[in-house]
Amino acid sequence: MSVYTPLDAAQMTQVLAAFGYTLVDYRGASHGIENSTFLIEARDDREKPLALVLTVFESLSSEALQPYLHLLAQLANDPLLPVPGPLSDAQGRWQITVAGKPAVLMPRLPGEHDFAVDETRCGQVGELLARLHRCSPASLLPLPNERQRLETLAAQLGKLPQDQQSPARALLDAWQASPTGQTLIHGDLFRDNLLWQEGRISALLDFYNACLDDAEYDLAVTMNDWCVDRTGKPLPEREQALLEAYQRNGGAYDRNRLQQALAVAALRFWLSRLAGPVAEHSEGQGSKDPKEFARIYGWRIRDI
Repeated sequence: MSVYTPLDAAQMTQVLAAFGYTLVDYRGASHGIENSTFLIEARDDREKPLALVLTVFESLSSEALQPYLHLLAQLANDPLLPVPGPLSDAQGRWQITVAGKPAVLMPRLPGEHDFAVDETRCGQVGELLARLHRCSPASLLPLPNERQRLETLAAQLGKLPQDQQSPARALLDAWQASPTGQTLIHGDLFRDNLLWQEGRISALLDFYNACLDDAEYDLAVTMNDWCVDRTGKPLPEREQALLEAYQRNGGAYDRNRLQQALAVAALRFWLSRLAGPVAEHSEGQGSKDPKEFARIYGWRIRDI
């Protein structure tokens, strides 16, 4: 798990009381590295059992969190997207403060994490991305710019092997010089951000990297987790299953743009992992191995 802000039962009881709920039990979530996340069993004022998720944000400010909560509230109303929306407390607020940090309470959708991958599941992921990419961003609050995130991460280029630094800088420069797309993208659709129930996707989670950018970039982030083997080598059968399902459900992409995006996305997560965890102390996972994405980047850069 990753818990940077431990909460005791008294604190959790106080959080739930603001929503009219009673604590039954809770534990730290077993996945994720950027925030403190708790899985909660509670009851409402009629003794109805509730499954909830509390996320305490370690990096996002209250102001920066607001656009994401508006996004989640909008997506939760789409019957084709299994996205949980923020709950409101007694004062009608989505955003609360827990241990001095911004936080949000949401329903926990059914299903479990399941990291098994095959062509059928890749097809479901492609279908889900197509549905998300069709969502209109017109009514959303302004979201952060992924290109700015990439430029911030470029500070980590000096940590790459010497012979990789110049090619990586050139790749980033070429990507940054291209126009930014206006598709609503998830930006972090790794396997730990989906729940499954009876072989079907039951929940799409963690939209805190969402932004407007190229659909190809979102496909690339996703494919670099779902469509590679343990050495980082691309698996064409999985890629084909994901992309064909994406197209069947209304998604469109440019093959050359996708090839570039695959390398950029691999580099992006290599650099972010080199940057380390979001806080010095945590209970559990904290951060992931940069070498995983170094290997994926090595394969992807060959195809440009």
